[in-house]
Amino acid sequence: MRSLDELKLRLEEERQRLRADIDAVAKRPAEYRPTVESYYGNHLADAGTDTFEEEKALALEAHLVGLLGKVDEALRRFEQGTYGICEECGQPIPPERLEALPYATTCLKCRQPTARRAR
Repeated sequence: MRSLDELKLRLEEERQRLRADIDAVAKRPAEYRPTVESYYGNHLADAGTDTFEEEKALALEAHLVGLLGKVDEALRRFEQGTYGICEECGQPIPPERLEALPYATTCLKCRQPTARRAR
């Protein structure tokens, strides 16, 4: 089991990785953006593939930005001294859950009803 310091370091490393991934993915849509020239002489399937790839890159970027927000929030909770405390019941989040999901904000007991409602 990792200590809180190790979890914080893991979150900081994850933040750096996510920022690098976001920068890399943010450049990708430009590769697929159609130009006036690409509309002439390209098969419609090629234009469709370009559009699909652009949308995929944008969706990936949005997902990474969302994860970065969760990591940043977990690091803010470290600074506030509330990291590892369930936002629903105020009890400590089990270390195993934090090991598996370092940016978890709720314990499994509080998370399960939310997951059932979402289905």
